Amino acid sequence: MLVPLVLLHYWRFGRVEPRRAFVLYGLLAYGLVALALIFLPFPADVSKLCQGDQMLSTTPFQWVTDMRNNMAAYGRSGVGAMVRSSAFLQQMFNVALFVPLGVVLRKAYGKGPFAVVAIGLGLSLAVEVVQYTGNLGFYPCPYRIADVDDLISNTAGALLGWMIAPVALVVPRVPDPADSAAPFGTVTVPRRLLALVADAMVVLIVAKLVLPPDPRWALGVLAALRVVLPAATGGITIGGWLVGYRIRAEDGTPANPARIVVRELLGVTGLLTYATVVSPLIDMVLVDLVVISAVALWTFVLPVFRRDQRGWHERVAGTRGVLLADSRSRLSKEALHR
Repeated sequence: MLVPLVLLHYWRFGRVEPRRAFVLYGLLAYGLVALALIFLPFPADVSKLCQGDQMLSTTPFQWVTDMRNNMAAYGRSGVGAMVRSSAFLQQMFNVALFVPLGVVLRKAYGKGPFAVVAIGLGLSLAVEVVQYTGNLGFYPCPYRIADVDDLISNTAGALLGWMIAPVALVVPRVPDPADSAAPFGTVTVPRRLLALVADAMVVLIVAKLVLPPDPRWALGVLAALRVVLPAATGGITIGGWLVGYRIRAEDGTPANPARIVVRELLGVTGLLTYATVVSPLIDMVLVDLVVISAVALWTFVLPVFRRDQRGWHERVAGTRGVLLADSRSRLSKEALHR
């Protein structure tokens, strides 16, 4: 379930905004745990259902009467006995179950008390309806009681969560969609990956058809495609041309060869150089894992969370990707000003 949410998040905003991601995936985990606590375990023997038991309670605060009867039956009294009674503990559990919802709705999404009460009541009502209908007809009869007291307790829990939300320091405020999205014209990580795959395909074809079997020859072709070619063409590689972007300096001017060399040495070209030349010499698996993980992290993983989608290798080199359409528009404007 996490992967589709990540893809949807990235498709909508052009990146994975950290605060939105934290809240979204936290809500997903919370929802799954809550559903498990509410509906599990499922009945093992369906034939034991439909025994004529009362599975709907419409009397508000019936749990108070049940708690008193339970305490009287065992000859108990006082606050200590009350807080240990199963009826009381069940209601406190129902309150606690919806507290995180109220916290997130206020702290992350800025909802007011009436909205939080309405959302808490609506979700609780939906749960009770599913329970009363035997999980929407999956079972011939309900196996859990649909109780109006659950509605009251769940809604009270959501409101309580709204009240204590200001002290929930771990819950961030979700930024506006405009602040979450990558700026228009950003060269995203998937676009750069496609360009890299295209360049790699060219290298593999040339190596297979023309070059000797020594992998260092293929590494040389890769360096020519990723360093020499963009240095000579104003930042365009074959893969970059196919997906529509070029490499530029941070200010949008052409990136000089030194910047391109640094960018590639700290990126995939440097990683393949290490794997081809250095790794066989040192023969240290742990170092290999650290290098591969580090390059993958700063080149493709961490940039997903940044608005500009730039990796550490690009920030050190002072380069960024620029869409070809934006680049042509910039050149046209500069020509007009001349």
